[in-house]
Amino acid sequence: MKREVKTVILSLLIGGLILLVGEGNIMLQAQEAQPQEKKKQDGLVVDWLNDFEASEDWRAVPTCPLGETKIRKIPGKPRPLGEDGNVIDFPDTITDDNGITHENQYVLGVKTYFLDRGFDRVEVFPPNEYIIRGKAKEMKVWALGRKFRHTLFVKLRDYKGRIHKIKVGRLDFWGWKELSVIIPGWLPQSASYAMLDKNLHFVSFFVESDIYEVPGTFYFYLDNFRVVTDLSEFTGDTTIKDTW
Repeated sequence: MKREVKTVILSLLIGGLILLVGEGNIMLQAQEAQPQEKKKQDGLVVDWLNDFEASEDWRAVPTCPLGETKIRKIPGKPRPLGEDGNVIDFPDTITDDNGITHENQYVLGVKTYFLDRGFDRVEVFPPNEYIIRGKAKEMKVWALGRKFRHTLFVKLRDYKGRIHKIKVGRLDFWGWKELSVIIPGWLPQSASYAMLDKNLHFVSFFVESDIYEVPGTFYFYLDNFRVVTDLSEFTGDTTIKDTW
């Protein structure tokens, strides 16, 4: 009888120990899984729209039915030349204005084919449109050019649903270069629609073929896509939204 009692007590103790260890692991996993939270900002802030470290879900849609069009996550990072002619070595991680750390191990590569000069283009879409908080002032992206004169654009959607195509610049350079475009003042942006998630949306990149370039396969690469945005008018309570 004493042996049976000891067995029962030992079983209860082992069971309790297992429960304690299990709860500790659950709490530890929950703490590790917590996402990075953005710090509250005011004024001009550089928001990262994509660092392309997880760009497998992006897609490229061409107008030309010939050739091959696809995207690929390529190991690498921007390697621009400095004023002294030496390569600038970008860090492996970058911490932005919001305190979020971005890896710098991959870039987004796009391969396509242009046939009809001056008409063909390729459009590169993210998995979903990006809602830009605040009032967008400038967009920046690092691009790797191959000396073709094709032109890079961004496509934006305003809070009224209208599409705007903004020219970023030609890709007629060798190597890495940071391209930027000022968001024009006539493009509708309003703080009144912030709580309705009707801020400016980033829809896609697209590249138009140049009328003077020979047809054929075309490659380009993008990395570190950011927007300079003004949060001066967006300092209220963003936890409650008028979307119900």
